[in-house]
Parts: sequence; structure tokens; C-alpha cells
Amino acid sequence: MRDRAALFEQIYAASPWPMLMLGPEGELLGASDDRSDAEPAAGDDMPLRDRARHYLGLLRGAVPWLTPQAVDSVRTLASGALVHERLHLRRTEWGACLAVIDRSEMQTPPPADAQTARLAALGFMVAGVCHEVTNPLTSLHSIVQILRAERQPSQELLDKGLNNIAVNVKRILDISRRLVTFSRVGDEPRARFAVDEAVEEALYVVRHEGLMQHVELQRQADAAAVVFGSIGQVREIFLNLLVNALQAMDGRGVLQVATRRNGTGVEVTVADSGPGVPEALRSRIFEPFFTTKLDARGTGLGLAISNEIALEHGGCIELRESGRGAVFCVVLPRAPA
Repeated sequence: MRDRAALFEQIYAASPWPMLMLGPEGELLGASDDRSDAEPAAGDDMPLRDRARHYLGLLRGAVPWLTPQAVDSVRTLASGALVHERLHLRRTEWGACLAVIDRSEMQTPPPADAQTARLAALGFMVAGVCHEVTNPLTSLHSIVQILRAERQPSQELLDKGLNNIAVNVKRILDISRRLVTFSRVGDEPRARFAVDEAVEEALYVVRHEGLMQHVELQRQADAAAVVFGSIGQVREIFLNLLVNALQAMDGRGVLQVATRRNGTGVEVTVADSGPGVPEALRSRIFEPFFTTKLDARGTGLGLAISNEIALEHGGCIELRESGRGAVFCVVLPRAPA
């Protein structure tokens, strides 16, 4: 409990917005203005903790307090003034984080709004960043101490030490690059496009990298499945899902990619013939830095970032039940005619 309180303090200190911490049953674990040195929100007349019930009542989903989402809130102060807020909820290892962004005086165009959403998402990753960067740094420190203790280290020890240093430095750089790239909303304009264009571009990349030499691809396209958004960002979603699927199958098996229209939405499913996701881990797969891979092939950020991009486009990513393998479904709203 003490470790969790310290972790919450780190997140509160790093976040520019008020934050609520929720447990797996929707219970309130903490609020950023619980701290004695916390400054009250400008013009507000109610502590953040006392506003939790109002915010929780606005959330949606089968288990609202555990469903990643962004929703709007309007509150009336005792003075009669209206407070317009945007709520961003994301899953964590203890339950969920809920960031509250005051938009009462914001008159920002969509690009700035998207940048705010990206920064909010990064706020949820702070705790994971501290943990993931500390581990390789600790390993690096130990290796350096061992090498320094040896006046004339053997070539074998030197080679092993340098290799370990290279691996840990690469991991830190991978994490840093992914977070920096994600934090920037590019200048790429949003437009209508057939979602299969993004799928085919992602398939081209994995083919070019030789990841599908021993994989049978079963493809079902729908040229009329048109969405609105950034084709480059949507392509990143499919690229992450394809790489995960191919790694799960160790490069051998059957990969099914199907596109279809469903009412007002578009669905693209990516199904593999790998071992699937264990039931006990299904609720955590979209957490930043969480991974089921036992090796160092990824940063654990792919699904988390992909889900953030889908949410920005008004959609989501779902892990669906399957008799075998894993089935991920990207759901996006159809573009208006």
C-alpha cells in the first residue's frame, strides 16, 4: 500500500491535470488534490474526491470504470457558472486512472485538441516509464561496476558485458523513441480513405521484412469500408497487430485479416493461429509496458499506443473470443457519405 501511495504521488507530480485513481471494483483509491500541498482548481468549489461520483456516472461500457474512453462532463458550480471538462480514463495494473481536463476556456482547433489527448495519454504511462527505464539502468550500473572491479577483465567477460550494455541501451532508446513519436500529432491531414488501404500498406511492410515467408494469409477485403482520419496513424494500428500476430505464431501458421462494414462502423479483424491470450491476462493487454512475450522483442507499448490511436479516431480495439489463437478487432466509425 505504501509503494502504491508513492507511485500515485509520482503520477500526480508528473500530470498537469487533476487525476483520480480507481480500483478494480470502481472504488476510489486516491485523488491528486488529497495532497496537503495541492492547489485547488481555479474557481472550483468542490474537492476532486467529491466529484468522483459525478464523473463515474458519465462513464460507459460493460464495466465503465475499467473501459478506456474519453467523455465530456458539464458541471454547475454554486455560483451558477458551468464547468466543461473532458475525462480520459485508461486501464492500469491497479484498476484505472481518470484524468480531468478543464475545457471551459478552451477554444482550440482539432489539431491542438488531439495534441492535448496525446499528452493526457502519456500521463498515464508515467508510472510504467519509471519502472521500465529503471530496470535496464540498474542492470547497466551493475555491469559497469563488475567491469571496473576487474583490473584486467578477460575477453569473454568484456564481450558479455558489452553485449549486455548494448541490449539495455537499445531497450531504453526504443522506449524513448516510441514515446517521443507518439507524443507528437503529425501534420498529416485527415481525410476519407478505404481502411483496406491502411491494411495493405501494413501487410506490405511485414512482407518486405520477411515476416510472412511461412505464413498462410487468408484475406477478406471490403472496398466500400471507408473511414475518416489519418491513414498513417491507422496503418500503425494494423502494423502493430500484424507484428504481434506473426510473433505469436513464431512466423508459421495461418493469419486471417478480414474487413467488413457493420452498421455505422467498420471492423477489421486480425486473427492468428498462435497460442492465444491466457484468460488471466486478457484484462491487462492494453496497459502500457505490459507484454506476454518472454523475450525482448518489444517494448510493451504497441497495443497501448494502437488503442490510443483508435480512441482518437472515435473507435476502439477489442480482444474477442476465439476457439484458437488471438482475434483482435479494430472498430472505427464509417465516414459520412
